[in-house]
Amino acid sequence: MTGRIALYTILMVFTVSLFSSCITNKQKKYLQEEDHAAYDMVPFEQYRLRINDEITYYLMTTNHESQALYNPGSGASGGGGGSYRIYEDGTVYLPFLGQVKVVDLTVREVQNFLTAKFKEVVPDATVRVALVNNYFYVLGDGGKGQYYMYKEKLNIFQALAMAGDISSIGDKKHIKIIRKTLDGTDEVKTFDLRKESIVESEYYYVRPNDVIYIPTNPNSFFRIESLSSFVSMFVAPLSLIFLVINTFN
Repeated sequence: MTGRIALYTILMVFTVSLFSSCITNKQKKYLQEEDHAAYDMVPFEQYRLRINDEITYYLMTTNHESQALYNPGSGASGGGGGSYRIYEDGTVYLPFLGQVKVVDLTVREVQNFLTAKFKEVVPDATVRVALVNNYFYVLGDGGKGQYYMYKEKLNIFQALAMAGDISSIGDKKHIKIIRKTLDGTDEVKTFDLRKESIVESEYYYVRPNDVIYIPTNPNSFFRIESLSSFVSMFVAPLSLIFLVINTFN
């Protein structure tokens, strides 16, 4: 009799713990209304170049000789393929121009500066500048990989959609972004993607070099996502337990 009571107790504890480990709709749903602790709205700002970023440029002019002369070739100074890295002092070394300080400038500001400099020798010069390392990265239960930022204002939902969205056992409450500061160091930001106030917050727009990490939901015990997955996964073990209990009758 004592053995049967012990088995019933084990069965009850086991079942309750499994049900409590299921992931609820509240844990999975995006853009939930919140009563307090909403994120502050932060206006979008253009990305400012950081140490170790790489840029490239292309000079356009009707003077074909000048175009061939001044455009990046092998990129012998600062990196191959016509890309130029921003050094610790915040400068890049560009052919014909020498050391140019670009850290904390936007791509457009660098573009305007280089256009003005080249106009001194090529009157109709127009320069186009691009960020070479214009990528973000996703790790964890949101897929994994490197993704190109195809537009300037790429938001977190678009970025995760590119990676295949967060899995059903991903923890949307504790998303982490590793983000570069102006001096090239890393800082880690943690936020709740389920909050409606995420829109237009400091976490909404993805920046170049961002590493987005999605941890596994701690409630995904045995990767149980719902009642149906619980039933399908544990019908056989529970049947075995009932069989053992019956042997004590």
